[in-house]
Amino acid sequence: MWDILMEKLKHVKVYTLADNLVGVPGLQGQWGLSMLLEVVDGKGEAHKIVFDTGGDKRLLMHNIERLKLNLKDVEAIVLSHAHRDHTSSIVEIVSSTGGVRVYAHPHLFLPKFRINPQGRKEGVGVPEDEGLENIERAGGEVILSAEPMEVLPGCWTTGEITRTSFEDLSPPMGGGKWTIVIDGVEREDRILDDQALLLDVEGVGPIIVAGCSHAGVVNTLIQAKRTWGFERIHGLIGGMHLLQRPDNYIEKTLDALREFRPSLLSPCHCTGFKAMAMLWREFPEAFVLNFCGRVLETGRSPEPRIF
Repeated sequence: MWDILMEKLKHVKVYTLADNLVGVPGLQGQWGLSMLLEVVDGKGEAHKIVFDTGGDKRLLMHNIERLKLNLKDVEAIVLSHAHRDHTSSIVEIVSSTGGVRVYAHPHLFLPKFRINPQGRKEGVGVPEDEGLENIERAGGEVILSAEPMEVLPGCWTTGEITRTSFEDLSPPMGGGKWTIVIDGVEREDRILDDQALLLDVEGVGPIIVAGCSHAGVVNTLIQAKRTWGFERIHGLIGGMHLLQRPDNYIEKTLDALREFRPSLLSPCHCTGFKAMAMLWREFPEAFVLNFCGRVLETGRSPEPRIF
């Protein structure tokens, strides 16, 4: 039985600000992800959340300006995990808002590295100029928790995701391993800071917005079911980290997704072309290709669904 009650929203609109693909003239793509969510709560009040802050601050701010989006009334930033393709512009977004709450897992600001197959170490975590002191100096209030948190009315983080399915942690692109420094000791990084954002829209159903799904997209859905009792979801938007996965692994993911009966699947960023093609084939009515400039809105059919 679920143990957290979630307030229902009346409306959700999601803008993709940063992604690998571009579908709107004048925007610029990057290896990274950032989204702006406009939500209307049960009382009819409007709110804005920025989810992740991309991998290239210049390109992200260019897209925001080009889309003529106002960030002054953004109330919260949610960070899915520490990798710098999702955390490159925290300070810039905080500054654009004039001061805002920033939600993340306690591991998010710890040193993180990739050790490549040749043994070379490279930093993959939050860039130095986007750290805690910089964020607070820009007016941000950082809130760290491994537990689910209500960011705004009807908008919850999943918190640290329990790993119970067949999914395992994918290695870095090009091979090697992830590491993290905790209390001065470097150890394997299982990317426990990975979390998603969960919304429940009246008359529509639950929507999950994911950054990279390092914890596993199936584990993320199971977490939503375990914590809030959702037997199905309406929408899954974001990165699913199925890059480099063999066909049988992706097929297992498809089998698990069927059980949640999604009406909207909008993969992007680290999902990978092969996995996207397999998702489109398996869920042709639900599939919507994501890209920079894509706008997904409850009550409105996205066009074009693919291109």
